[in-house]
Amino acid sequence: MACRNAYKTKNIIDENDVTKTSISEPMVAKSVNRLLFGVDSKIQANDLLQNNIEEFDWIVRNKIYPNFYGRYLTGENCLTKDEILFLHRKGCKIAPIYADNGEKQTKEQGMILAKKIGILSIELGIPEGTVIFLDIGENENASRDFMRGFAKALMVEGFTPGFKANTDARFAFDREFSRGMQTDKDTFKNCMIWAVSPTVEEYNGITTSHLIHPDNWMPYAPSALTRAEIAIWQYGTNCHPIEDDMGEVTTFNLDLVRNEQVIVEKMF
Repeated sequence: MACRNAYKTKNIIDENDVTKTSISEPMVAKSVNRLLFGVDSKIQANDLLQNNIEEFDWIVRNKIYPNFYGRYLTGENCLTKDEILFLHRKGCKIAPIYADNGEKQTKEQGMILAKKIGILSIELGIPEGTVIFLDIGENENASRDFMRGFAKALMVEGFTPGFKANTDARFAFDREFSRGMQTDKDTFKNCMIWAVSPTVEEYNGITTSHLIHPDNWMPYAPSALTRAEIAIWQYGTNCHPIEDDMGEVTTFNLDLVRNEQVIVEKMF
């Protein structure tokens, strides 16, 4: 679905304003001890709200300043060049997410999807080396072969592969990703993981998130990884609901990063 034609006009941008950098090869992440805060949302960061501030400033008001903002490359309110410039002017990095409802079984399907994502990312001016997270739903059975084809092809396109998924072993992602680590470690070790479980009940739907986050780094990890190797943990969902200027309810999800390299070198 195409992006909604935004009614905002304050941030008109020139394509040349979106600068590009080049990273020749994906790099295996290394963990650091400090935690960095971020958010993700299907709502545009420059969406004007009912209280006459934009979504990004609403997040800042209700949390510490985000180090990154996860945004979708697909859907009605998908990431645009205008929003990219808006976030960069705020000093905030962007974590691109791609959602697709297609079948995810074969290597060829993964390669085709990676090519599609590569073209879209280049059109948006996303720099080489940036991690693109493929959103895999709990009920999707994305196979090891699909993930292998996707990861290899996305690296050929110049980007770093990532997966945003429920890493609880009750769901298929754990099994298939861990199989990949056993049979194709050189490929799968380059993939960043964004764990969406477990969420911490006290943070779901929260309206008082000022300056608080979980004390312990406790995302679920696929069996072939350790918790320290998880790049991002989404620990709270649907926070701080408010209507925008069009009367639609907006929310955002809360995330932590324990991997400085994701922020410094992988997000743009």
